[in-house]
Amino acid sequence: MNYPKFLLLSALFVPCICMAAPFEVKVHDVHIADHEELAFEVETNLYRPKANESVNANVFQTRLELGYGLTNNSEIGINFYLSNYNGGNYFNGGKLSYLFAPSRDEGEFLNYGLKLEVNYINDIDGVQNNFYEITPIIALQHKSWRFTFNPSIDIAISNDKKTTFSPSAKVAYSLNNRAAVGLEYYVDNLPFDGSSGIHQQPNAAYLVTDYKYKKSSFNVGVGRGVATSTDAWVLKLIAALDFN
Repeated sequence: MNYPKFLLLSALFVPCICMAAPFEVKVHDVHIADHEELAFEVETNLYRPKANESVNANVFQTRLELGYGLTNNSEIGINFYLSNYNGGNYFNGGKLSYLFAPSRDEGEFLNYGLKLEVNYINDIDGVQNNFYEITPIIALQHKSWRFTFNPSIDIAISNDKKTTFSPSAKVAYSLNNRAAVGLEYYVDNLPFDGSSGIHQQPNAAYLVTDYKYKKSSFNVGVGRGVATSTDAWVLKLIAALDFN
């Protein structure tokens, strides 16, 4: 298979599918930009929102990230969230991040790291979400299998919001040194006070393919929300590009 052509066709196919997804649908691993070098990542999502008087068409979302390697084991990053709907283009905020990964050798059994973020999101429904996010990264490698777990905690900055738990996980199987297939699972905004269960919160599962081309990597996935029977199918595309 010609993977660059496959990925291009996947990107063109995204606008043909209605989906529901946040700006970022990603399980974080210990990959960071090389020391004193830049890395660029772009993610696209398209979805049709639920009944909303202010939005009457599909919403196309884009996340742009620029990362810089501070040291061999740390990276800083800046993200911008953009959207297009109702014939207009909008800026929906962004985030600042810091990733520390003292263990980065994927040949080892255990890799670990920590990502810290400050998020500002002005969603299409006008709701603002300002929060700190703490994301431990735990990755286990056994032969061709890799399991990655992100037990993220979102600490609300706004007084009327609550601190929540948003775990995600990924199981991947390497087909060769460039390609892998896997399953990703996301749960959002679980309250710590136990007022609602996991099945009452947004849940989504994705079948994904990861591919490395030179120093760049790509993640293509198809998934669906599993909280209710009416959740939409989702297609996502993430391209982490290295121009060095």
